[in-house]
Amino acid sequence: MAGGEVNNDKAPKREIKELSLLPPADPEPENDNAWADPPLDPVEQSVQSGPNPGEGMNLGLQVDPDVKTIDFFQINAQAQQSAESFGAQHSPQASGVSDCASGSGVGRGGAGATDLLLRVSINTENSRQLILGRSVDAMEELMTVAQMGEPFWHLQDDGVTERLRDFEYRRVFQKLDPAMRDLFPEEVADNEWGRPPNRPNPSKTNEFLNSSPEHAQRVPAIARLKTEASRETAVINMDQFRLVAMLMDVDQWSTAFSSIVSKPTVIGILYPGTLGTYDGTLQVMSAEFHLPTALVPSRPVYFARYCKQLDWDLWGVVDFSLESMFHCTYFKYQRRPSGCLIQQLPNGFSKVTWLENGGVDYTSIHGIYRPIVCSGFAFGAKRWIAAIARQAEWLQAQMVPNRNATFNNVAISQSGRENLLKLAERMMRTYLKEVNWSTSNKWSPLLATSAGQDMRVTTRTNRGGEIGRPYGSSIAFTTSVRLPFPVKKLFNFLSDGTLRDKWDALAQERVIREATCICTGADPATRVSIMQVEPGPNSSSVLYLQNSYSHPTGSYIVYAPVDLGAMASLLNGGNPDSVVMLPSGFAILPEKPTVPGGDSRRSLLTVAFHIMDVSARVQSNILPRHVADGVQKIISGTVDSIRATLRASIEAEILRARRVWNLRPNILSVILEDEKARKLGRKDP
Repeated sequence: MAGGEVNNDKAPKREIKELSLLPPADPEPENDNAWADPPLDPVEQSVQSGPNPGEGMNLGLQVDPDVKTIDFFQINAQAQQSAESFGAQHSPQASGVSDCASGSGVGRGGAGATDLLLRVSINTENSRQLILGRSVDAMEELMTVAQMGEPFWHLQDDGVTERLRDFEYRRVFQKLDPAMRDLFPEEVADNEWGRPPNRPNPSKTNEFLNSSPEHAQRVPAIARLKTEASRETAVINMDQFRLVAMLMDVDQWSTAFSSIVSKPTVIGILYPGTLGTYDGTLQVMSAEFHLPTALVPSRPVYFARYCKQLDWDLWGVVDFSLESMFHCTYFKYQRRPSGCLIQQLPNGFSKVTWLENGGVDYTSIHGIYRPIVCSGFAFGAKRWIAAIARQAEWLQAQMVPNRNATFNNVAISQSGRENLLKLAERMMRTYLKEVNWSTSNKWSPLLATSAGQDMRVTTRTNRGGEIGRPYGSSIAFTTSVRLPFPVKKLFNFLSDGTLRDKWDALAQERVIREATCICTGADPATRVSIMQVEPGPNSSSVLYLQNSYSHPTGSYIVYAPVDLGAMASLLNGGNPDSVVMLPSGFAILPEKPTVPGGDSRRSLLTVAFHIMDVSARVQSNILPRHVADGVQKIISGTVDSIRATLRASIEAEILRARRVWNLRPNILSVILEDEKARKLGRKDP
C-alpha cells in the first residue's frame, strides 16, 4: 500500500484501559434548568427525564425559547468564552470552514430542508443528551469491534479480506429480534444478547432508544438493509495529532477523502472539546459517499462524529447515523458505529485501524458494478485507508525541496513547484467531485443516439461566481465500461503521455513530450506532469497538466488543457487559484476485489470529458441532435480506440512470446554446438 505498510495483525496488542468517554463538563450556566443538578450524569439525566413531547426528536414541534441553543451560523467567528455560546468555541476548529472542491460548508444559506430541520432538532437539550449518550456507546462499540477476532471476524477465501459475521454482531450490539429467536433458537439460548464481551453494559441511552414507544415508531425498519462491514490496519507516515485534525476539520477531511466524500457539511457542534485539542469534540455532520462513476448512486448520511483521547498515545474517532431522528420510513444506508483507532508509533508514524460498518440497500446498482459494490470492497475500509495513505504521500511530496526541475529549459522555482502541485490537487478534486452520482450532479441519460443508453450528460453554467472555472456554459459527459484488461496495464497505457495520440483525437499524428514531471508517490507512475503537444501544420502547441495516481483500490488519470501564458505565470509564482481549467480524465476500478499484490483480470473504466458550449444553446441537459451525436462520437471513439490499442498490444505480446518459444530448440542447438567447438579448440562450430 502506498504510503504505509499493511499490518496483518488487525487488533492492537495491548488492552485499552477503561476511560471516561464523556466530554469534560461544561461551565455551569447561570440560567439553565437542564443543568441544575450537576452531580447527575448527563446520560442518566436524559433517561430519567424521558421523551419530552415538546422537544427531542420531533422535528416538527416548536422549540422551547427558554432552552439554550447553539448558534450554528457563527462557526467562523472567534471562539467566545461565555457558556451561552459554547457551540462556537471549538479551539482547533476556530480557523473556520469554507467551501472547497468537495462542497464543504457550515451553516450555508443554501442548505437543504433536512439540514435546517436537524439544526432545530439538535438544539433541544434532550436531543443533545441523547446524541451524547449514543456517542459513548458508539465509541465503546468501535473499540470492541476493532479488537475482536474469531468468531466475530472471519477471513474470506482469499485469506486476506476480513468480513464481519452479521449474527455475532447483532447478538452483541442489537436488541433481540423475535425473528432471530425463531431462526437460531440454539444460538440465542446459549448467548446473552446486547452485551459486548469484556466490556461494561451499554449506557442507558441504548435501552431508552429501544424501549421508548414514541421513538420506536420513528426508527425505520432496517431488515431490508444488508450488513456491510470491513476492517483494515496500516502504518501511515503521519503523527496522531495531524490525523485527528484531518478527520475532525471538514475542509481537511473533504480534501483527503475527495475520492469517497461529497458535499460534507458540519451542521452543528454540540461539544467543542478540551481547549486546544479535539478531545471530547462532538459534532453533527452530513455527507455523501460515492464511487467515481455516474452509474452508482451515492450514499447520503446524517451522522454524529465523536473524538476522544483514549490513552496518551491512542485516539478514537467514531461516526454513527442519526436517521432515527427524522420522520423517515425508509433509507438506503445506515452508518453504524464506524471510524478508526489511531495509535502513535515511536518513529513519528501512526498505526491506524479503520472500521467500516453499515446497513446497505443494494438496489439501483448498475450491473457491471454489482460485484465490487455488493462484496463491500467499493466502500470498504481498504478505500478509506488508501485515501489516508495517499494524502500522507501527497503532503510528503509537497515538503520535498525542488530538484532542478525545468520547463522549456528554464528552472522551476520552489514556489512554482508548490503552485503546480496545488493546481494539480484542485484539478483532481474537481474531477472527483463532478464525475460521481451525488445529488448535486444532475446527470441525464444520453438518449439522442442509439448507442447512448449508458452515457450520462449534464450542463453547468458559470456566471462569474466560480473562480478557476471558464465563464459560460459547459457540457460534461461520461460513461463507464468493462474492459478485458488488468487495471495496471490500463493505467500504464492511459498515463503515458507519449501514447496519448493512440486515443486522443486532438493529438493524433502529433509529437507529444513530457515537458516536466514531479513524482508524488513511491510508484514512478504516480506523478504530476506537464505534457506538451507540439504544433501541427494547422494547429498550435497545446499544454496539458496531468495528475496520475494508482492504487489497487482505484487508479486515476486526470488532465486539463492550460494556456501557455497561464502556465508560465504559475511557474513564476502566480496564483494557482486564478488558472482556468475544465478537468477530464479516467477512473479505473478493479472488476472484483483484489488481494495485496494482485490485479484484476478485467477493469471498470470511467471516462469523463468537459467541453465548452460555444453555441450557448444547450440548456437544462437537453442537447440538440447534432451536439448529442458529437458527444457520443467523442466518448465512444475514445473507448473504442483504447480497447483496440490494448487488444493489439496484448496480441503482439502473445505473438512475441510464441515466437521466442518456437525458437528455443534452435537456440539450444546453437549453444550446444558452441560449447562443443570450444572444447575442440575451434573458433567456429
